[in-house]
Amino acid sequence: MAKKNLGKFLALTAISTAIAAGVSYFLKYRSFHAELDEDFHDFEGDDDTFDGALPHEGEAATRNYVPLGEKKEESSLKEAAESVKDAAAEAVKTVSEKAEDAAVLAAEEASEHIAETAEQVKKAAADTATTIVDDISGE
Repeated sequence: MAKKNLGKFLALTAISTAIAAGVSYFLKYRSFHAELDEDFHDFEGDDDTFDGALPHEGEAATRNYVPLGEKKEESSLKEAAESVKDAAAEAVKTVSEKAEDAAVLAAEEASEHIAETAEQVKKAAADTATTIVDDISGE
Protein backbone atom coordinates (compact mmCIF):
# COMPACT_ATOMS: atom_id res chain seq x y z
CA MET A 1 0.00 0.00 0.00
CA ALA A 2 2.85 2.36 0.82
CA LYS A 3 4.52 1.65 -2.52
CA LYS A 4 1.29 2.49 -4.34
CA ASN A 5 1.14 5.84 -2.56
CA LEU A 6 4.83 6.41 -3.33
CA GLY A 7 4.17 5.87 -7.01
CA LYS A 8 1.33 8.37 -6.95
CA PHE A 9 3.53 10.85 -5.10
CA LEU A 10 6.33 10.47 -7.64
CA ALA A 11 3.89 10.92 -10.51
CA LEU A 12 2.42 14.05 -8.98
CA THR A 13 5.91 15.41 -8.31
CA ALA A 14 7.03 14.82 -11.90
CA ILE A 15 3.96 16.48 -13.37
CA SER A 16 4.15 19.50 -11.06
CA THR A 17 7.88 19.89 -11.78
CA ALA A 18 7.25 19.90 -15.53
CA ILE A 19 4.46 22.46 -15.18
CA ALA A 20 6.54 24.68 -12.89
CA ALA A 21 9.50 24.56 -15.28
CA GLY A 22 7.29 25.53 -18.22
CA VAL A 23 5.67 28.42 -16.39
CA SER A 24 9.04 29.64 -15.10
CA TYR A 25 10.57 29.52 -18.56
CA PHE A 26 7.64 31.39 -20.09
CA LEU A 27 7.65 34.13 -17.42
CA LYS A 28 11.41 34.55 -17.59
CA TYR A 29 11.27 34.81 -21.39
CA ARG A 30 8.48 37.38 -21.26
CA SER A 31 10.18 39.53 -18.61
CA PHE A 32 13.47 39.45 -20.54
CA HIS A 33 11.81 40.83 -23.65
CA ALA A 34 9.97 43.50 -21.63
CA GLU A 35 13.29 44.65 -20.14
CA LEU A 36 14.93 44.59 -23.56
CA ASP A 37 12.21 46.82 -25.04
CA GLU A 38 12.53 49.15 -22.05
CA ASP A 39 16.30 49.43 -22.57
CA PHE A 40 15.80 50.64 -26.13
CA HIS A 41 13.26 53.24 -25.01
CA ASP A 42 15.87 54.73 -22.66
CA PHE A 43 17.79 56.15 -25.64
CA GLU A 44 14.87 57.84 -27.38
CA GLY A 45 15.39 61.58 -27.77
CA ASP A 46 19.21 61.44 -27.56
CA ASP A 47 19.57 62.68 -31.12
CA ASP A 48 18.10 66.12 -30.28
CA THR A 49 21.57 67.65 -29.94
CA PHE A 50 22.91 66.20 -33.23
CA ASP A 51 24.53 68.91 -35.39
CA GLY A 52 24.78 66.85 -38.58
CA ALA A 53 28.52 66.16 -38.60
CA LEU A 54 29.86 62.70 -37.93
CA PRO A 55 33.19 62.34 -36.10
CA HIS A 56 34.89 60.21 -38.79
CA GLU A 57 33.13 61.51 -41.88
CA GLY A 58 36.26 61.86 -44.02
CA GLU A 59 37.54 58.31 -43.43
CA ALA A 60 36.56 55.45 -45.70
CA ALA A 61 34.30 52.84 -44.19
CA THR A 62 36.26 49.65 -43.57
CA ARG A 63 33.75 47.76 -41.56
CA ASN A 64 31.66 44.91 -42.88
CA TYR A 65 28.11 44.88 -41.68
CA VAL A 66 26.13 41.76 -40.97
CA PRO A 67 22.47 42.01 -41.95
CA LEU A 68 20.14 41.36 -39.08
CA GLY A 69 17.34 38.85 -39.48
CA GLU A 70 13.70 39.34 -38.69
CA LYS A 71 12.49 39.23 -35.14
CA LYS A 72 12.04 35.72 -33.93
CA GLU A 73 9.74 36.33 -31.01
CA GLU A 74 6.87 34.34 -32.43
CA SER A 75 9.04 31.37 -33.29
CA SER A 76 10.69 31.54 -29.87
CA LEU A 77 7.32 31.48 -28.16
CA LYS A 78 6.30 28.53 -30.30
CA GLU A 79 9.55 26.78 -29.39
CA ALA A 80 8.89 27.48 -25.71
CA ALA A 81 5.37 26.09 -26.00
CA GLU A 82 6.70 23.01 -27.80
CA SER A 83 9.34 22.43 -25.14
CA VAL A 84 6.71 22.68 -22.40
CA LYS A 85 4.47 20.31 -24.34
CA ASP A 86 7.34 17.84 -24.83
CA ALA A 87 8.28 18.04 -21.15
CA ALA A 88 4.68 17.35 -20.14
CA ALA A 89 4.48 14.41 -22.54
CA GLU A 90 7.73 13.01 -21.14
CA ALA A 91 6.40 13.44 -17.59
CA VAL A 92 3.19 11.59 -18.49
CA LYS A 93 5.22 8.79 -20.09
CA THR A 94 7.44 8.51 -17.02
CA VAL A 95 4.45 8.49 -14.69
CA SER A 96 2.79 5.80 -16.78
CA GLU A 97 5.90 3.63 -16.69
CA LYS A 98 6.25 4.09 -12.92
CA ALA A 99 2.57 3.24 -12.42
CA GLU A 100 2.99 0.04 -14.45
CA ASP A 101 6.10 -0.89 -12.46
CA ALA A 102 4.24 -0.24 -9.20
CA ALA A 103 1.29 -2.38 -10.35
CA VAL A 104 3.58 -5.29 -11.28
CA LEU A 105 5.40 -5.03 -7.96
CA ALA A 106 2.11 -4.94 -6.04
CA ALA A 107 0.85 -8.01 -7.94
CA GLU A 108 4.04 -9.92 -7.13
CA GLU A 109 3.79 -9.02 -3.44
CA ALA A 110 0.12 -10.03 -3.38
CA SER A 111 0.88 -13.41 -4.99
CA GLU A 112 3.68 -14.03 -2.47
CA HIS A 113 1.34 -13.16 0.39
CA ILE A 114 -1.38 -15.45 -1.01
CA ALA A 115 1.16 -18.29 -1.37
CA GLU A 116 2.30 -17.84 2.25
CA THR A 117 -1.31 -17.79 3.47
CA ALA A 118 -2.13 -20.93 1.45
CA GLU A 119 0.89 -22.68 2.96
CA GLN A 120 -0.26 -21.74 6.47
CA VAL A 121 -3.78 -23.01 5.72
CA LYS A 122 -2.35 -26.34 4.47
CA LYS A 123 -0.28 -26.71 7.65
CA ALA A 124 -3.29 -25.90 9.83
CA ALA A 125 -5.45 -28.39 7.91
CA ALA A 126 -2.78 -31.09 8.23
CA ASP A 127 -2.43 -30.44 11.98
CA THR A 128 -6.20 -30.59 12.43
CA ALA A 129 -6.43 -33.86 10.45
CA THR A 130 -3.64 -35.38 12.55
CA THR A 131 -5.40 -34.30 15.77
CA ILE A 132 -8.70 -35.79 14.57
CA VAL A 133 -7.02 -39.07 13.57
CA ASP A 134 -5.30 -39.25 16.98
CA ASP A 135 -8.58 -38.59 18.77
CA ILE A 136 -10.42 -41.25 16.77
CA SER A 137 -7.72 -43.91 17.19
CA GLY A 138 -7.40 -43.14 20.91
CA GLU A 139 -11.04 -44.02 21.71
